[in-house]
Amino acid sequence: MKSLMPLIASLLFTSTTAFRPSQPVTGHLEGGLKHRSSDRRQETGKKGLTRVPLEVDSRNNGKTELQWMATITVGTPPQTFKVVVDTGLTALVLPRNNCTNCGKHSLFNPSKSTSFLPQPALFRPIEYGTGADTIPLNQTGRAECEVVTDTVSIQGLSAPKQEFLLCHSYGETLSSQLADGILGIGPADISTWDESGNYTYLPFLPNLVSEGQLSNRIVGLALGYGGQNQQQRGPEASIGGVDDARYHGRIKNVSVDEMLTTLSGVFTLDVQAAYVGSGNNKRVWPNSTNGNKPLVPGVAYIDSGTAYMLAPDQQAAENLYSGISKDIVPLNDRGSWGASCATLDEVATDITFTIGTKTRGEVIEVTIPKSAFNLGEYPGRKGVCQAAFSHWDPPLVEPIEGRRVWLFGSPLIKAYYTGWNAKSSTLGWAEKV
Repeated sequence: MKSLMPLIASLLFTSTTAFRPSQPVTGHLEGGLKHRSSDRRQETGKKGLTRVPLEVDSRNNGKTELQWMATITVGTPPQTFKVVVDTGLTALVLPRNNCTNCGKHSLFNPSKSTSFLPQPALFRPIEYGTGADTIPLNQTGRAECEVVTDTVSIQGLSAPKQEFLLCHSYGETLSSQLADGILGIGPADISTWDESGNYTYLPFLPNLVSEGQLSNRIVGLALGYGGQNQQQRGPEASIGGVDDARYHGRIKNVSVDEMLTTLSGVFTLDVQAAYVGSGNNKRVWPNSTNGNKPLVPGVAYIDSGTAYMLAPDQQAAENLYSGISKDIVPLNDRGSWGASCATLDEVATDITFTIGTKTRGEVIEVTIPKSAFNLGEYPGRKGVCQAAFSHWDPPLVEPIEGRRVWLFGSPLIKAYYTGWNAKSSTLGWAEKV
């Protein structure tokens, strides 16, 4: 359900789910909840890697994959929920039993949990710019929530006294998604519920580490079927380490931009260049100012909960598609592009990015395969399909150096096995099995 629309990056809530608190921060990154990294806590847990099965929410007979969901339990005795595993969010968000607009979701009932605590009882309205779809919203959605505390568990790992957002109003977009809520596994080790920093809390994964349930908070994502020794396994998240059985060769670790990652609450990488094609058969992504050179460098938010890619602005998207097919045109006024399904299948191509920076680690190329170029039929327009890249509208730039911002969603992430290491500030990429 995500897609950091221009209100992306709240310092705690934005994801490409695109949550943000009600009070904006100045600059292009909006939000009000701050993240901090901390080495004050030693990561010495008792358990190793834990595999968490994921379920995919899709449409168009599985062609359009929207979100990946895990099962968690909350409370005593446990109440069960499906939640989107979201690398662009830090908080856990769930609907409350008094919610009147939460659709058919499972609702958390505090009165049925003996471990529930209403504290710290902070009311936090949140806003979101995209939903569980490939199409940005035409206006921001809003959910009304309260910060509460209870035991949260996943695959036998439990975090007692976990603070999370319990919402009595979801809004149309959240209520219509398949998942009951959102489980943030973003990069912050410590977060705060307010801009003053007076109300700090441990997000779910750091809380598991502090309780000795995990030895570290590394997350591995395999968003597809695979596995070694002819053992087909479905989509999985591994927490507490990467899963060697889900990738070939070595993981290439790309350092994140620590300052921008802290500001946005989203893993943020440097983008050096963009190309149409891959390997020896690629050409520069056309640049309107100089078609012989790649687009100017920028940065990219990497978010597992966004079902598409975002170019920095309309011109960048237009430059890309004009070099592929004149029939690929805007589908709406929200940044989506597409053409007839037959055309998109015919002209589908790999798209390659050079990411990372030599001053902070590896520089590598990652490729969106042409099989992910066509996102499937656009809702409500039979025979018309949506292309992988939409564009920010209005354009987004990062607040430190003014570089343009991309968003890399699941069309790229699912092509690789990825390792998300907040402690070492790296995002690893490997050939998936």
